Amino acid sequence: MQTPLVTVPPVPTSATDSPPTVRAAAQARGPGPKSTAGAVELWVEPLNDLCPDPGRGHHPRSPYVELFWLGVLGPSATWLIRRLALRLEEAPEGVLIDTAEIASEIGLGGRQALQSAFDRAFERCCRFGLMQRGRHNTLFVRTRLPDLTARMAERLPSRLRVLHDVWRRQPGSDPAGTDTLARARRLAMALLACGDEPDAVERQLHTWQFHPAVAFDATRWATEQHTRAAAAVSAVDASTGEPAARVAD
Repeated sequence: MQTPLVTVPPVPTSATDSPPTVRAAAQARGPGPKSTAGAVELWVEPLNDLCPDPGRGHHPRSPYVELFWLGVLGPSATWLIRRLALRLEEAPEGVLIDTAEIASEIGLGGRQALQSAFDRAFERCCRFGLMQRGRHNTLFVRTRLPDLTARMAERLPSRLRVLHDVWRRQPGSDPAGTDTLARARRLAMALLACGDEPDAVERQLHTWQFHPAVAFDATRWATEQHTRAAAAVSAVDASTGEPAARVAD
């Protein structure tokens, strides 16, 4: 069954029942345009119980989320968590949002079919623990996403399983630390092993937000290693079973 967006009545107007943050945000917002039928206002706050350290987890707009979480959540849910995280970057203490506005911002506003798609995206984020409902129409949203569970990773397509295994063996969350070049090289090697051409590998590294110079170096290094390994295998096949020459490490 699809979980409804709101499980409690709208925020009460009584000063004793409504949280101060919600009252203050509503007053600051003013009357504004009339909400779309079926839309609700939610007070959104960060949810950091799994990743309290800002350096842990993955930013919703990081390469890890685009590469691995996207296939688990689906595009609409991924865009939803990204957009809400952006709102919380602008207002870290919390922000009042209108679900109709958010739906329109990610291309799911207007027609009934699109609204249903937005509801499903919302439900998927809650199902995977990226959002949690609270009292008084409060919504808690993760600003850092955890790694995929082992079960989720097992369900990835074979190409992504290889890349996820490479990524998992490296420390840190996103490719922004001192191991950036090493991570890029390992990902490039994995892509070449999956059959991608060097040009496609370099473009993919750009997509994952590696610096162009890092992407170029990683692709060049991985292509050389891949070519040398292939030549060594060919030499073995052409001989009596021993390599013609030892390939340098």
